[in-house]
Amino acid sequence: MKSTIAFALSALTWGSTFADTSILRMGLLHPAYRTSSGAYDGGGHNRLAGSVMAINEINSMNGVDGDLLPGTTIEFEWLDSGRSGATSLKRAYEHATTSFSNAGAQVIVGPASSGPSMMASYALQTFTDADGYGIPQMSYSASSPDLSVTGEFPQFFRTVASDGFQGKAIAGLLKDDLGYTDVCIINSLDSYSATGAAAFGTAAVDKDMNVINQVTVDFNPDDDQADERVEQIRVSACRVVFLMTQSDAAGVVLRMAAHKGMFGPTSEYLWVLPDAISGSMVSVKAITDNAGALSDGTVIPAIADLAVASTGSIGSIPLAPKDGDSFYDAWLVRYRAQTSTAGNCVDAGDGPVNGVDSCACSATSDSAGTKMWQLDHDGDPSTADICRGFDFASSDHSPNSYGFYAYDAVYAFARAAHNLVVAGATEFTNKAITDELYALSFAGLTGTVDFEDTGDREIGTGFTIQNFDGTSIDGDGVVTMGSWDAAGFVFNSGQSTSTFTWATTDGTKPVNVVLPLCTSDGIAATVAPCENDGTRAVTWAIKTDADGNNICLGGEASQIPNLATSVNCKHIPSGGGVGSLAIILAIVGAGICFGWAGWIFMHWKNKVIKISQPSFCVAFTVSAGLMCLSTVFFVGEDTNGSCVLRPFLFNIFFDFMFGSLFLKTFRVYKIFGNKSLSKVKISTFDICRNYGSIVAVDIAILVVWMVTEGMEAEEVTMNDLAPYGSYTAISCNKAETYETLTTFFKILLVGGGVYLSWVTRNVPDKFAESKWIGASIYQVFVLGVVGLLVKWSSPESGETILLVQSIAVPVACVATTCCIFGPKVLMIKYPQNYESALVTSANTGTSNTSSGSSGLADSERQDLLDTIAALEKELKESKGE
Repeated sequence: MKSTIAFALSALTWGSTFADTSILRMGLLHPAYRTSSGAYDGGGHNRLAGSVMAINEINSMNGVDGDLLPGTTIEFEWLDSGRSGATSLKRAYEHATTSFSNAGAQVIVGPASSGPSMMASYALQTFTDADGYGIPQMSYSASSPDLSVTGEFPQFFRTVASDGFQGKAIAGLLKDDLGYTDVCIINSLDSYSATGAAAFGTAAVDKDMNVINQVTVDFNPDDDQADERVEQIRVSACRVVFLMTQSDAAGVVLRMAAHKGMFGPTSEYLWVLPDAISGSMVSVKAITDNAGALSDGTVIPAIADLAVASTGSIGSIPLAPKDGDSFYDAWLVRYRAQTSTAGNCVDAGDGPVNGVDSCACSATSDSAGTKMWQLDHDGDPSTADICRGFDFASSDHSPNSYGFYAYDAVYAFARAAHNLVVAGATEFTNKAITDELYALSFAGLTGTVDFEDTGDREIGTGFTIQNFDGTSIDGDGVVTMGSWDAAGFVFNSGQSTSTFTWATTDGTKPVNVVLPLCTSDGIAATVAPCENDGTRAVTWAIKTDADGNNICLGGEASQIPNLATSVNCKHIPSGGGVGSLAIILAIVGAGICFGWAGWIFMHWKNKVIKISQPSFCVAFTVSAGLMCLSTVFFVGEDTNGSCVLRPFLFNIFFDFMFGSLFLKTFRVYKIFGNKSLSKVKISTFDICRNYGSIVAVDIAILVVWMVTEGMEAEEVTMNDLAPYGSYTAISCNKAETYETLTTFFKILLVGGGVYLSWVTRNVPDKFAESKWIGASIYQVFVLGVVGLLVKWSSPESGETILLVQSIAVPVACVATTCCIFGPKVLMIKYPQNYESALVTSANTGTSNTSSGSSGLADSERQDLLDTIAALEKELKESKGE
């Protein structure tokens, strides 16, 4: 763009005339009415007062330095730059060519904003002197870092700090002093806004802050765009919003934010406003006083009271002089003493002139006769002018913060010219003034004025941090909290983080971020260790970040009171109801079974016990007792030891106990199922061998299980709290294959026992013991089926499985021992009732049993023959012969 503008202006470029030092021709570029909207630019116009005051002081030699330019008069002409790049380009060209009766300006003060300053610079640098230097330009409020590029903007200076500094100031305040770590940014794409936002973003990242979202709006956004962009911020979880735009765009954005409940005295948001907004709230108000509208017809209401809506906002303006500073105090006295430029227009801004209502505005004009306070607000000569003057003495009026910098800009040019005159210069050339500015250093109203090679000020500059208290948009309603310079932020006396006014219902500082609505992922469960009642207490809470802050709010968090307050333990604690019952039943069952073993020892030599093989009876009752006690090992925490003992003890003791029943029934079957009456011999060794075979099968399965899959406790993930996450528990590892094999073997064993019991059901009553054994096997079978059904239907319900097991095992063991040994008690107590059975049983129950007759007494042989004859008769009858 620079080369295009230079080419267009090159044909019209000429050098300055009237080469002497008696006059310094100063062109002023200050906005009064905005080109884009036609709105009055109060902040920009107020700055004109600062420039004019400095010029008047120097010319009258009544200022801070009465010896400044004693033989030189500053002539000035003011043109309205319209806060517009195009208008500023045109006005700069006019100043360089036709101002001062076509002599052209020698120096330019302004314009106000960065974009317009760039456009003005493109024009002014084409009007070169013999040394190739363009017309020196100095802005009082253009702060874009882009203007620091001297190759792009030579002969450009500014008394205000670069936005690179402003970004550091605001980021430092938010992070270091207010403790914020997250922020969102809304910015326009003009040079001031874009580069200022970039500078702030860089400074924020350097401070380890998180820029959650950054959106852009046009230089003059419409309500539809503002609606879209503000909504993006609303859903971004931001509570701190840095708004980097010009004041007109800020008005549209803030009006939309107020409509969405994000800008107001109780909005819970913190809006951070840079100098172009906080220093021009009057211009912002000109927008927010009017309603807006979306393209669909939705009305966006005007902000009824911008002062109230701005409550809690923070603004930054270039470092303003402070009360108590002798330079500023003396300056303020002179400022207040100036003649009011509002004339007798009591409202100082809204009263029409030219006798319509007898209001007369100040007719003060510049060197060209242009009135500076009585303004043609609409470019229509047929309408009355508007008075936009200032009553400097009024307590309702405050000098614009950039007016201080405009004042120093005039003095900087004056001092440079003065030094040239003192050095004997005969004319003010572009190069001479530029060189003198680089060498300049003086105490100004805003601090030490000293320019770097870039034309920027760093020494003596900084920013004033303001807080809007809700009472007004200027004056006492904007509280100066402190100041920031390269050394950091310093609170003013009496101010601290606790004295800020905040836009919250309780007056506390807004939180760091707006928490999103909680989903299931935002809720966490804490599961306590197992209690004696077999449950683990569950406490629910919203998840937190590394700093301990909740990551969400509301949403599914409202369901927390309805969520489970406990979960079942993976293991069964011994102190719980089921665990205690299991232990009690195991002890009772084992006591009864061991009691039968003791009873057997007491009657060891009794014929009833002797014919029942007492060693078998002891092995059976002890195995039954141990079988009962095996359930105790299923109570308590799962450990590596318990994970090994549980399957080994249960399966081995089951084999010993049920194997005894199975083998004795098998012995009856072999004897009474011998239809051919061939010799059948079942020795003790045979029984032990078969016993060992049964146990060996289970031992083999268990050993392979332990070696391959392992029997150990492991941490498992429990998902019964889904969708709100999971928790861990300790459980014995699963080995489905081997569990199935051991179960299948038990099914075969019990199934075989049921079959043998069935086929021996018709054994004569003399051999009724086999029926009781069969009844016992049936019980084991039924209870086993019930246990398996429970296990397969509720594989994760350890409490239910153990409850069934703790009842079924002792009941099966006690019932079986009682079925077998209860009748024997009666036989011993009433032997006369069972004498024939005892005799016959004795003959068939010796350790070497056969169908032969050798070794028997004559009476015994006769009894056996009678029995055989009875059996043969029954066999024939059963065959139907």
